[in-house]
Amino acid sequence: MLTAAIISAGATVVGTVSQINAQKRQAAAQRQQQQVQARRSQRQAVREAQIRRAQVQAQAGALGVTGGSSLGGGLSSLSSQLGSNIGTAGQLSGLSNRISMAGQSAATAGAIAGLGSSVFSAAGGFGAMGFGAQPTGVTPSIDVG
Repeated sequence: MLTAAIISAGATVVGTVSQINAQKRQAAAQRQQQQVQARRSQRQAVREAQIRRAQVQAQAGALGVTGGSSLGGGLSSLSSQLGSNIGTAGQLSGLSNRISMAGQSAATAGAIAGLGSSVFSAAGGFGAMGFGAQPTGVTPSIDVG
């Protein structure tokens, strides 16, 4: 019985450590994926801004407008929108990273709690501490009165 409990506890420890390591690898891969997505989103925003800028300049040239405050204001607005889009993509990436890290921490804590529970049960649980044990040699009597 004791040997089985020791083997069970050892297997639980090995399994929990493997689970924690796998969760860390998964979280690292998720962070890397989020960073790639954020960079892709930022590049896409820059491409779209360049296309819009070229379209505005082409339209202005076709209309014979080569300068002026309205053209300059329109181009500045495009730059402002680009900055906003890039900033938002960065914020979303940071939040996704924090969510991933919190999930990893929760999963690790759960694995450690499961390990503790398994070891506690293998050691005899509350019965080994004297809780919930029935006295031996005493038969309960019922007084019917």
